[in-house]
Amino acid sequence: LYLNVNPNVSSTQTITICQGTLPYSWNSQSLTAAGTYQATLQNVNGCDSTVTLTLNVNPNVTSTQNITICQGALPYSWNSQSLTAAGTYQATLINVNGCDSTITLTLNVNPNVTSTQNITICQGALPYSWNGQSLAAAGTYQATLINVNGCDSTVTLTLNVNPNVTSTQTITICQ
Repeated sequence: LYLNVNPNVSSTQTITICQGTLPYSWNSQSLTAAGTYQATLQNVNGCDSTVTLTLNVNPNVTSTQNITICQGALPYSWNSQSLTAAGTYQATLINVNGCDSTITLTLNVNPNVTSTQNITICQGALPYSWNGQSLAAAGTYQATLINVNGCDSTVTLTLNVNPNVTSTQTITICQ
């Protein structure tokens, strides 16, 4: 008797995937999480062949950002997007493991503030000092200031100048 024994064959595999590719299909199995899995197949000799898979799953990464800007900084450039208003925006990037990384931005926009002032002065009060400017005549002037949010605040002044009044009198009296 010559007895030949064909050995059972076993092998191992290690596969790393991104979370976004789950479920992972392997040897007619639908794998939904990281772990160790086995499949029994038949080799070319008709004997059992056991394959062991170690499935590693790199997580998708999510993060949030809150950014506040001034209205004058619009449009705001963020992850190749040109944002023109306040709102919530998303970008999908690839992280160091090659998996999706989703970033959510909440963009707050502080408005620029504008205001007007009307001031009337007498000619004798010239030059008039206003927001670091020395104004020598009636007219419309602007000053750009920084408001409490750090944004531009534009103030427009209409300066009216009333002329000084002069008059002469001739009086004749008796001695």
